[in-house]
Amino acid sequence: MNFFFKSKSYKIISIMVAALFFTLWCPSLVAKAQINNNNLTLEKLELFASVFYHIRENYVDETDDEVLIQSALNSALNSLDPHSGFSSASDFLEQKKAEKREYGGLGIEVSLENGIIKVNHAIKDGPAYISGIREGDMISSVGGEPIKGKTLEKAVEGMRGAPGDPIKLIILKPDNTEVELNVVRQIVRGRAVRHRIEKGYGYVYIETFNNSKLTEDLIDALNSITKGLNGDLPGLIIDLRGNRGGLLEQSVKVSSLFLDGGEVLSAKGKKLQDIQRYHAEQGELLPDTPIVIIINSGSASAAEIVAGALQDRGRAVVVGRRSFGKGSVQSVIPLSRGNGALKITTQRYYTPSGESIQGRGIMPDVLVAITSDTGKIKKRLREDSLRNSLSNKDDTNFKEVYKKIIYPSDDWNSSDDFQLHKAIELLSLEQYDEIIESNMSIESFN
Repeated sequence: MNFFFKSKSYKIISIMVAALFFTLWCPSLVAKAQINNNNLTLEKLELFASVFYHIRENYVDETDDEVLIQSALNSALNSLDPHSGFSSASDFLEQKKAEKREYGGLGIEVSLENGIIKVNHAIKDGPAYISGIREGDMISSVGGEPIKGKTLEKAVEGMRGAPGDPIKLIILKPDNTEVELNVVRQIVRGRAVRHRIEKGYGYVYIETFNNSKLTEDLIDALNSITKGLNGDLPGLIIDLRGNRGGLLEQSVKVSSLFLDGGEVLSAKGKKLQDIQRYHAEQGELLPDTPIVIIINSGSASAAEIVAGALQDRGRAVVVGRRSFGKGSVQSVIPLSRGNGALKITTQRYYTPSGESIQGRGIMPDVLVAITSDTGKIKKRLREDSLRNSLSNKDDTNFKEVYKKIIYPSDDWNSSDDFQLHKAIELLSLEQYDEIIESNMSIESFN
């Protein structure tokens, strides 16, 4: 190819790239003015156009312009934090359809690690859980096809299907054992609340906040427990272990059940004036009932909002292990001319005392381990272990003090729940009141 055609091709690509970025990032004259103020000019895009040109002209195989552009946009957004990303027009359309579609799934939450799927959470009584799949398992093959080389979206799509249809999975256990399982897809609508009476106290387990009827179900559960205790509820345990979060609205409503007005959380953006405050309604449900909340590294987002609010407000004592640390808010922004959508982080969550949840999570008042393995500190999957996770600007030296962790004795029956045992024990001790008073160090949460 002679110089004239090379030069012309480069100019066309430069204009095409500039036009694409202009379309995506400058949908109005106002946006154009803002970009000019930030010096996002065509000169700044010249490097990208140059790289794009050389890939297109010199790469050994044929390339797809759309794939290259989308990969560049995704890489840019993924470099910000693990929850930001770009969806093409077709992907965005599929996402909107999926919100309304009823399909069969396995009841697991997953991420992509070293090219294969890692199970972050298996919903109790879901198809995967019943088949023996647990948190920490790796899925290397779905339906006879290796995961290696697939995107997370494609891999997850392969696990979905018609309810009742089986799918073959190859699972790698933490001990490197390989297991082949046939899991039958089901419509997963995990029960919002499970409840029982535990040694004379009320116990409720909330698995997810992704349920619009959660608050109603929780009220029904509390009424059932109170009735079973002849109207006298001496204490309540709220178990949020493994709860990956869900609807912000439900986290505020659940917190509101146990608070008499005042702030539940705030969400703050880049600008000082970009702040939203969420408050509880007046009149709490169980004003005289002591509450203990159990959390672990799998408690995230909405679960952390509830634990943090009730802890800060002196309404509950929190036991267990430090929570996940997902304290950010994502906004989906559809792009003009049907060019897909951006999902970007726009705010951070803060507890009533002004502490950021991001990266640090909620620290229990009483650190309690689930096993007696004191000699080995296991690395747990948390927000701050994710690639490019947002840092916590308010606290850069926040970690569990392992010497303060309460471990079960060596002869403890491993089939018994030691964290639940300590939560029940705490309800009957004076230490409960001491912790509550300590947490009530802030004068006002209104």
